[in-house]
Amino acid sequence: MNDQVAIAKPSESELRVAGETTVLFGHQSVGMNILDGVSKVYADASVSAPAIADVSGGSLAPDAEQATFRHAYVGVNEDPMSKFAAFADVMDSSAGKDVDVALMKLCYVDITAATDVQAVFDAYVSMMAKVEAAHPDVRFLYTTAPLTADRNWKSKVKAVLGRDDQMGPADNIARERYNAMIREKYGATGRLVDIAAVEAEGTGERSHDGSTYYVLNENLTFDRGHLNETGSEAVAAELLKMVATHSPVA
Repeated sequence: MNDQVAIAKPSESELRVAGETTVLFGHQSVGMNILDGVSKVYADASVSAPAIADVSGGSLAPDAEQATFRHAYVGVNEDPMSKFAAFADVMDSSAGKDVDVALMKLCYVDITAATDVQAVFDAYVSMMAKVEAAHPDVRFLYTTAPLTADRNWKSKVKAVLGRDDQMGPADNIARERYNAMIREKYGATGRLVDIAAVEAEGTGERSHDGSTYYVLNENLTFDRGHLNETGSEAVAAELLKMVATHSPVA
């Protein structure tokens, strides 16, 4: 197993196309890591980065109208249904005006061993179908749920003491179940931003109680869940390539 990560960076032309595309991105904390990565990818390529504006709550301030990369904090962590509803609301607001490409992502805390994975998947599919029908001119991208790294000794002790950090094998097994359904449903569309696959690069398959799962590469995280600079850049690179591929500017 080689846990080193090679980032497949977008070409200069892909970066320019993505930068001219109006994107709406719904997220929570790990999403900010990805946005930091967007700026880093552009800086590394010496290409002017797109203006990024916060449109949380559906408001579109004058400065946001000039930004091609809009983002909104949607819902609350550990409540994926609230995130789906909030993303649909933002799409229907002024913040969703003239958007070319849109997507939303869950956080690793939204899918755990205690989650009804089928119910979350069904709700995501239903929500995406509704926003696609309501906004036929927008190219929607789909996403897998992020992962967490293997527990370190401190996390293992906390788990034994009953202080669940939602980073155990059973939690990543639940995420793999969800992600497998997402890949089966949307993989053939060519519009799937497979966040989990990027995060798991180089880690290999794990097994626990007869189930297989994947983990976040430790080289991509600073706290076993959120992305460090390398992780942020790796996921952002994948997102930007997908935006460029499906941009009407291309």
